[in-house]
Amino acid sequence: MSAGGYHYGKTIRKYRERRGLTQQELAERWPRARGGTGVDWRYVQAIEYGKKRIADPQTLRCLCELLEIPPWEFGLSFYDPFHPQTPLPTKNHFFEESLEVAEALLKQTLAIRRLAPLPEVERHLHSLGNFLAACRSELPPPLRLERRLQMLSIQYQSLAGLMHYEHRRYEQARRTFQEMLASARQIADPVLTAHALQKLGVELKRIGRHKEAIEALEEARNLALKTSKPLAAFTSAYLSQMYASAGDALRFERTIEQAIALAEPLKGAYGDGTDFVFHKLSGIFLLRCRGYLYTSQPRRVLEGYEELRRQISLDTNLWLDYRLHLYRAQALLRLREIEASLEEARAFLQAVTGWQSPHRLTKGYELLNEIERAGYADLPIVRDFRQELLEQLKHASHQLPGDSAQDQAGP
Repeated sequence: MSAGGYHYGKTIRKYRERRGLTQQELAERWPRARGGTGVDWRYVQAIEYGKKRIADPQTLRCLCELLEIPPWEFGLSFYDPFHPQTPLPTKNHFFEESLEVAEALLKQTLAIRRLAPLPEVERHLHSLGNFLAACRSELPPPLRLERRLQMLSIQYQSLAGLMHYEHRRYEQARRTFQEMLASARQIADPVLTAHALQKLGVELKRIGRHKEAIEALEEARNLALKTSKPLAAFTSAYLSQMYASAGDALRFERTIEQAIALAEPLKGAYGDGTDFVFHKLSGIFLLRCRGYLYTSQPRRVLEGYEELRRQISLDTNLWLDYRLHLYRAQALLRLREIEASLEEARAFLQAVTGWQSPHRLTKGYELLNEIERAGYADLPIVRDFRQELLEQLKHASHQLPGDSAQDQAGP
């Protein structure tokens, strides 16, 4: 027995109670060293209090199976809980290969987000979540603290937050990114800290906390400039949106052009996963369009349309199609070209169909509100668009947005 008083009984009691078994019920199923099952319940009690110990390794292995105890808790693996200070082997090929597979799954999940409907992305994320849950349950304490595993967990938080966003669970997204930031700071990783600050900043803006949003994104940009050009381009692009939404056209244009200047020389390498950046150049061009809308420059949105469309195609960034049509529709509306705006609005609906994202459908409802507030509610083509949109929302079985401040929040 170790100086810390660790003994088998403590573990057996913990997992017995987790399974909802009494000492008597465990005694009836207790594996005997020479075969068969069943012991007196007082024997189980003596084991749990540390008054007796189990000498037979096979009995311990049978208890592992019976109570779903990870073998390391009985010292049946490379980690010895009786002597926790003993160094682990320098190589654990199974663990390292498992991490390789999980990291590949993460990259694949981020890549298919540009191509596949939301449920497909969530299936991949669910598999990654199951892997991490198994790690928390099965791995001995030292391996749970392995840096690669911690970094993988932080990236999982990032994706989980994005799924909350897609389902319009904006407050849950903000909390998840706040937790991501705390985790990244705990392991002192500047790259993941910058990612967390970027995502948190976007969600803070969504709920109207603009000053905090700008502070978070400026910190993200400053961290990124010291560590990674792809990350600096990514964070600068989102920081430009904060300036644009505040009406600061000069700082918006300066910052978005800085983002493009950082990303363009990287060519296809921008968004290839370096420093966890999967955001393509088309994404930066799209943010520039949105910034032009924020700063009341609709004609510049239209001028950049063809360049943006070509870049989306080059990047195979299909999920941006809906925003391409959305921003063009908004720009045309502000130029009072209502028929052309409604044509783009219908293209937006086609682009959203099939992605099964409540957040994206919400953008259509906000566009409709903008069209109606502009005084076009009674036009037949507007009524037709409203009907088409309502049918889409009904088909997707989503409640109409507007029930909460979160649902009404902007992009």
